[in-house]
Amino acid sequence: MTAPRKPKNITPESIAKAAGEEPKTKDYFDAGSGRFLVLNQVGRWLPLAQADYKRYLRARGLHSKPVEGQLLSEIDEAILDVQNNRDVTYYGPVCGRFAGLLETNGHRILVTEDPRLPEPMPGNWDNLRVLIEGLLAHGEQEDIGRDQVETFHGWMKSGVEALRAGTQQQQQVLALCGPPGSGKSLLQSLITEMYAGRACKAERYFSGKTPFNADLYTAEHLILEDEHCSTRIDHRMRLGAAIKQHTVSTNLTSLHPKGRTAVNLPGWWRVSITLNDDPEAMMILPPLDQHIADKIILMRAGRFPFPLPMGTTTERSDAWRQFVAEIPAYLHWLRHEWEIPDRLRDPKRYNISTFHHPILAESLESLSPESELLELLDGCYREPLGSGLSVEATHSEIETALRAHESRRTDRLLSWRNACGSYLGKLAKKRPDRVQPRTNGAKRWWIILPDPS
Repeated sequence: MTAPRKPKNITPESIAKAAGEEPKTKDYFDAGSGRFLVLNQVGRWLPLAQADYKRYLRARGLHSKPVEGQLLSEIDEAILDVQNNRDVTYYGPVCGRFAGLLETNGHRILVTEDPRLPEPMPGNWDNLRVLIEGLLAHGEQEDIGRDQVETFHGWMKSGVEALRAGTQQQQQVLALCGPPGSGKSLLQSLITEMYAGRACKAERYFSGKTPFNADLYTAEHLILEDEHCSTRIDHRMRLGAAIKQHTVSTNLTSLHPKGRTAVNLPGWWRVSITLNDDPEAMMILPPLDQHIADKIILMRAGRFPFPLPMGTTTERSDAWRQFVAEIPAYLHWLRHEWEIPDRLRDPKRYNISTFHHPILAESLESLSPESELLELLDGCYREPLGSGLSVEATHSEIETALRAHESRRTDRLLSWRNACGSYLGKLAKKRPDRVQPRTNGAKRWWIILPDPS
């Protein structure tokens, strides 16, 4: 006979309530740090050493000395009760979760803060509308500007509805590329307020500088900026892997605080990147290959007449307050009045289709490592290719020739094992008019063809 299944959310409170009793304390114990967690009078959880915790217990009227015939005092009994029945694996803010005890994957997590969700309300959001439409549509071709604006609305609608429903929803990274002073960073900051009022700069973890990601779990909106990211190809590829993890692999993430054991706990995130639209700044983005292209929404931001004065510090503060004040009306419009157009709908994965501004996509493609390799090949084999002849060689022979021709640039591009073969394979798919693979079963080589143009 199968044993009855244990209910999922058994807590000391539920046990005490079933017995008609109040739990001895409403505190928790973090075994990893040896701290007792107490909710203070202003609603914040304090991690206390045992000596400090005893003072709290005395202030509640518990005695520090055992009565006659008892081995333990009331304070000692309370301490043991918390350690035995109210231990947690981790405590702190957790993105996408409300304050309270969370039981998941065999762990008890004390979520210590609520996200600040703006309450959608009917109203006027004219200034916010001008900001969004001006940034994404001003100066663009009508169809491209319309698609950018509606893609942004769809990205926000999908994220806001998933967050409020408490559900995991795969979502692309939003990349805003534009000139300095265009307002893209302002919109990025407003996205934070539209979600839950919590943001975190994610560059250190996304770039692999640290394996510890507890700070990412404190915010729903993860931010990246071009001045803090590297243009090295290995760093760009690492960023691509991090983007994939935080957009489509949301059920496989783990929280890893420094000095503590990692805990499997899916996070709830939306990621945005702001960067200038010059080639050097755009080179922080990973190449838009088949593995990453659909995971990045790539939009061009432009300068436009701001709807509010922004010349002085006071004016900028006043404008910020006005934009934030209009967010509830914008969210109400998103959730209750606007629907994603059929032409932009993605029912399989993201709700909103991935958009790439054509000029930005072309520029990023020209900055891809395989495009740079083709440029190096044209320089290295200038004489035969310029004479209309093709070149046949293995990838190791090609790499040796490239390093002899232009070592510093080649060393930077081919910084990892088999990079040359990998990029040649991508070129064969993208530019079969220039690069073609050959094999006879025992040997594989490449044919480099002259530029047909």
